[in-house]
Amino acid sequence: MADNASTQLDRRDFLTTAAAATGALVVGFWMPPRANAQIIHPEGAAWAVDPGIPEVNAWVVVAPDDTVTIRIGQTELGQGVWTSNAMMVAEELQCDWGKVRPQYASANRDAREMAPDWTLKVPGRGAQDPYSGGVPEFGERKPDGVNGIPDTLYRRMRTNGVGSVRDGRYYLQLAGAEARERLLLAAAKTWNVPVEQVSSANSVITHGPTGRTTTYGKVAALAAQTPHPHPEAIRIKPPMEWKLMGTEQKNLDVPLKVAGKAEYGIDIFLPGMKWAAVRSCPVYGGNVKSYDFDRIRHEPGVISAIQFPIPDPSLIRGHVFGGGVAVVGETWHQARTALDKMPIEWDVPPEYAARNTANIRADLLASLDEAGKVEVNLGDCDTAFRNAAKIVEATYSVPYLPRARMEPGNATVLVTDNRVDIWLGDQSPQETRRSGSRITGIPETNVYVHLCHLGGGYGRNGNGPQAEQAIYIANKNRGTPIHMLWTREEDFVGTTFRSIGVARLRAALDRDGWPIAMEVRTATDVLAPGQTTGFDVAPRYFAPNYRFSTHSRKFHIPVGTRRGVGAPAQTYYRETFMDELAHAAGKDPYLYRRELIARTNLPYKADMIKALDMAAEMSGWGKPLPKGMARGIALEEHGTQGDGMATISAMVHTVSISRDGKVRVERVDVAHEEGFRLVNPLSVRKQIEGQIVWFFNDAMYQECTVEEGRIAQHNFDQFILSRIRETPPEINIRFFNTGHWMDGMGHDRGTSIQSAIGDAIFQITGKRYRDLPFRNHDLTWS
Repeated sequence: MADNASTQLDRRDFLTTAAAATGALVVGFWMPPRANAQIIHPEGAAWAVDPGIPEVNAWVVVAPDDTVTIRIGQTELGQGVWTSNAMMVAEELQCDWGKVRPQYASANRDAREMAPDWTLKVPGRGAQDPYSGGVPEFGERKPDGVNGIPDTLYRRMRTNGVGSVRDGRYYLQLAGAEARERLLLAAAKTWNVPVEQVSSANSVITHGPTGRTTTYGKVAALAAQTPHPHPEAIRIKPPMEWKLMGTEQKNLDVPLKVAGKAEYGIDIFLPGMKWAAVRSCPVYGGNVKSYDFDRIRHEPGVISAIQFPIPDPSLIRGHVFGGGVAVVGETWHQARTALDKMPIEWDVPPEYAARNTANIRADLLASLDEAGKVEVNLGDCDTAFRNAAKIVEATYSVPYLPRARMEPGNATVLVTDNRVDIWLGDQSPQETRRSGSRITGIPETNVYVHLCHLGGGYGRNGNGPQAEQAIYIANKNRGTPIHMLWTREEDFVGTTFRSIGVARLRAALDRDGWPIAMEVRTATDVLAPGQTTGFDVAPRYFAPNYRFSTHSRKFHIPVGTRRGVGAPAQTYYRETFMDELAHAAGKDPYLYRRELIARTNLPYKADMIKALDMAAEMSGWGKPLPKGMARGIALEEHGTQGDGMATISAMVHTVSISRDGKVRVERVDVAHEEGFRLVNPLSVRKQIEGQIVWFFNDAMYQECTVEEGRIAQHNFDQFILSRIRETPPEINIRFFNTGHWMDGMGHDRGTSIQSAIGDAIFQITGKRYRDLPFRNHDLTWS
C-alpha cells in the first residue's frame, strides 16, 4: 500500500475548540498580536509570545513592574545557554537580574526581519582588544551573513559548535547596550535634561545633578518609541568592567524543571490533536516495499496510515535516512500498538544489507595504506624514519556512537492552507523553518517554530529527521494538529552517529627517546565532520618532521556532529600515543609532554604548559599511589594554531582497577583556562563535570555495531550507560587567566578521560588496549 491508504482527517474548528481548552495553549497564534496579552500562557512555556506591551528592541521587553524579558536565540538543553545569553544582554542593560525572564526568540520573526545594522558589528575571531573598550568595525552585509553568521534578525539561532557565547557575545552585549541607551534617552526626554546627566543600575535610572530617579518599567513604553540616533557608536564593556558576567549564576531554567513545569516538546497537547507513531526502514537508504493497512484498519483508535519517502538529504545536512510508515491514531498508544501489528516489507539495497562492523572497520584499515589526503607535511619524514634509533607504531579504533538523548524524537505540527506551526525542541530552528516551507510549499515567513526545552540533543537534536517526518505527516492532514512521537527504538534509528574511526600513528625516536618524526593517518566516513581536529596545521607535541593525512570510505550509516565532533576520537589517538612514546622513552608522561610542548612554536604553548603544570600540581603528581591505582595526564586543546581564539585545559585522572577488572575514576583534577574572563563560571564547571561523565561512558561502555546493514543497539538494555555510583566522587576544577578569547568549551572537554583510563589499565594490568570501549577487553590482573 502507498500514500492512498491515508484518510483525510476531519477538519476541526480549531479556534473554537482552543478557546474552550484549559490554558488556551494555541489560541494566541491566531489572534491579533495585541490580544496575546489576554491569553493564558502556560507557566513553563518557553516559546516566543507577544507580551502585549511595546518592546525596547527585538531582544528586550520591559514590563511596567520592571520584569525584563530577554529573548534567547539558542536552545536550552541543560548546558546553561538560557542563563549565559541572558547574562550577556543583562550586563549591558544594567537591569535587576532578579527580575529577568528568558524567552525563546521567534524563528518566524527572524525570517521576516533583517538584523539591525548595529548588530553586524561582530569582528573576526579575536580581532578586538577586549581591554580597549573600543567599538569594532561594521561588517558588510553579505548574502551569507557576517563572518558566517546569518544577518537575519536574531542572527545565529543554531545551538552547536560551542558557539552560543563565542559567536553571540558581541551582538548580545550590543543588544543590551542599545536597549539601555534608549531607556536613558527616554528618561532624559521625560525630565527634559541632557542624556549625559542620567545613568542606570539595577533597573533604576538616576539624574545625577538632582538625584531624581525612575525605573525602566516607567519609561519603557517611551523608550520603545525612542530609537537611538547613533547606535553604531554604542560602546560595549570590556571584561574588566563586567559586574554580572564573570559571576556564578544559577541556571534560570532549573526552577521550572525542578517543579515539573518546564515545557518540552514531548509535553505538547493541542485541542483536536491526533498522534502519529512512526517506523523507518532500519537500514539507512532503504525504503518501504509494501505495507498492509487493512490488517489494522479496524484496530481501536486507528485513523490512517501514511507512507513517507526517504527524507530529502538537503533538508538534513546531506544525511540519508530510510523511508517509512506512520500510523495516525486518536492516542499515541493506539497508533503505536497498531503500527506494531501492521506488516511492513522493506526494500533494502543489497550492498547496504551486506555491511557489518567487521567489514566496515576492515575497509577503513585498508584505506590507511592508501595515499589519502595529505593535510600537513613538514620536513622530511621518510629520511627521519630511516635514521631513527627506534620506531613506535600503534593503531587505534573508535566505534559508531549515537546521541542517546533522554527525550525521544518528537514534534507537533499543524499545517493549514497558508500557515505552518511547529512545536518541538530543536537546536536549529532556522533549518526546521526552511524544512517546513520546503515540504508544505508555504513561505518561510508563514512558518512558526515554537521552541520548547530539549531533553538532550547534542547535534541539531539528533541530526535526525523528526521534524521533517512530522511536517510531512501533518501536511497530509491539513487542519489537524499531529503530534509525532518516536519510540526509544525509533530514536536509535533516527539519529546520526559519531563516525567509526581508525588511526595509525608512527613516531621515529632519537637515542634519547625524543621524536624526530611523526606520521599520523586517520580514517573515517567521508562525511564525518572534524576529521582534522587535533592534528591539523602543526603537531601539538614537537616533531621537526611531521606528516598528517586523512583517509576515508563512504558508508551508508549517517554520520554527524555528535558531542565533541572530531575531538574525542582525535584526542584519544594523540594522547594515548604520547603515553606510549613516553613509556618507550622511559620518561615521565607529564614531563615528556611538557618538554615537547616547550619545543614547539605554537602561539599558546605557555598556556598549554601552564595547564599541564597546574593539573599535575593539583593531583599530587608523582606521589605514590596504592597498588591497583594509577594517574593519567593529558592535554585538551582547541584552536591553538593561532587564529585569535583557543580553549586549553589539562586533566589528571586518578583511576583504580580491582583485580576482577572493575574500573573506577576516583578523582579528576582539571586546570582550565578562562580566557580573558568566563561569562558564567558556574555553568562552565557544570559543563566540565558533565562532559567528564559523558566521555567516561565513551571510554568504558558505549558502542553501536552494524549487523546486516542496520544498527544492532536500539535501547538502553543494549547501549550501556554508567550508573551514578560510577561518577568520579571528586572533581576539582581550577581556572587560570590567559591573554586570548576562549574558543568555546561546550562539548569537547573531558575527552582525555579516554586515554587516561587506557594508560591506567596499562600501568596496573600491563595490558595495552587501543580499541574503545574498554569493557570489551580483559581488565583483570593479579
